[in-house]
Amino acid sequence: MRALAALPQDVQLPSVNAKTSAAARWLSSPWTLLLAVAVLRVPAFVYGVLDIDESDFALIARRIAQGAMPYVDIADIKPPLAFLAYLPSGIFESVPLWPMQAVAVLWVAATSLVLRAAARRMTGSEVAGWCAAWLALVAGFCELPKVSTEILMNLPSAAALWFWVRAEQEEGKWFDLAAGACIGLASLFRHQGAVLLLSLGAVMLVRGRVGRLLSMAAGFALPWGLAGGFFAGTGHFAEFWDWVVRRNFRYTSLHQGWLGRFAEGVLPSLAATLAAWIVAVRASAGALRRGPSAIEAGLIASLAASCAAICLGGRFYSHYFLQFIPLLALLGAGEAAAMIRKWSRTAAALCLLPALVLGGVTIGRGMENGYPCQEPRARLLAGWLEENTRPDERLFIWGHFSPIYLMSHRLPGTRYLTTSVHVGNFDPAHVPPGFDLSPFRSDADVALTLSDLERNRVPLFIDTAPAGIHSWNRVPLSTVPALARYLAEHYRPVAEVAGARIYRRSP
Repeated sequence: MRALAALPQDVQLPSVNAKTSAAARWLSSPWTLLLAVAVLRVPAFVYGVLDIDESDFALIARRIAQGAMPYVDIADIKPPLAFLAYLPSGIFESVPLWPMQAVAVLWVAATSLVLRAAARRMTGSEVAGWCAAWLALVAGFCELPKVSTEILMNLPSAAALWFWVRAEQEEGKWFDLAAGACIGLASLFRHQGAVLLLSLGAVMLVRGRVGRLLSMAAGFALPWGLAGGFFAGTGHFAEFWDWVVRRNFRYTSLHQGWLGRFAEGVLPSLAATLAAWIVAVRASAGALRRGPSAIEAGLIASLAASCAAICLGGRFYSHYFLQFIPLLALLGAGEAAAMIRKWSRTAAALCLLPALVLGGVTIGRGMENGYPCQEPRARLLAGWLEENTRPDERLFIWGHFSPIYLMSHRLPGTRYLTTSVHVGNFDPAHVPPGFDLSPFRSDADVALTLSDLERNRVPLFIDTAPAGIHSWNRVPLSTVPALARYLAEHYRPVAEVAGARIYRRSP
């Protein structure tokens, strides 16, 4: 049964005569949508790396393109598709970001178009379909136009919702299987993609659709089984399990300062995406009052579960809120279509104003040298490394700032791009000054680091703590005595640049 049948008559969706409305024709074109996405993401092409996660993934992709095994030769706690998606940038020696940014334009537009198809099938309205497509863009205003794992996750998540809507309407277990497989793919970009399986599965279970739930669970298990099977076949399943599964259950945040992080992350994100949240909340409230359909119940449950997942992490980064895009777009599509005739100018203001503000903030941050590759101390350090080391010489950096590798055109000499995992894997900016991180020290990671340094005879050791790059002054090398001893025994100081200390391996 179509979800539209569950809507009362006073919110039935309006139709738009495309022949008489130039604006409707313009907004109902995939090319217009693609142009809008490209314009919104122009600053990413201008400024390059907007977030250090982008440099992390690009460098890992570069090492994979060279033949490195993920989680063995180069490691991070993200699932494998996050790195493989960055191969368009990783295949180049200089690791430029523009190929990945170009992919992101098409990726974001494709996500919106899939959501359009899902909303059109869900409501039976072409107008609602296009409202979903544009709401997807509006719901992304909470973050700078960078290529995050949430952005990558949202395309398979949108496809999963499209299959799930079809399964609800046509009761086909093959659609549930396909939806589960797409959810599995989404969670291989970012673990939070699995939230859809839990929330949609809960709705199926409550409604007695056990067979369909099993089909979806089987689909979800398929991509994870293939990924695990690949690493098992290469003899590295233990590393895959350790980095992708075990460490993520231990990935927590410091309790200190959580209220400030909440205010800094949640309030601006809600303000920037206010239009999407208004229509989604109105639609959810109406559905709950009259009794939601299975589709509406699943979307509302997924929205609530995503909120819970963000709160449990306690970090409240703005990019976390990008995972709401598919849910807000589908939940709000029908309500947006119903409201658009009454308050078209208000709707335009609610959408355009945040877009202009976001564009201004993005450009303003660039003009103030606020992006990672504009960090003055890191630029000086990278420049020295590029001038005074050979291109084939690898580095070990005690710190949390992978753009140094990118800017110096040098690669890591150990499996660790950053060393936060050695001391609790906290964001250094969240660590209070003077906080003792010794109790959080990971001796296993320290041992692996020493092994990599010895086996690879890494030529250069850089300590960024004295420079305070990315707040790493709060994590002095003395926090890890074994690493400090190894440095003293095997390296000699050769330079100090912008406060960072550079050591070369002794003959």
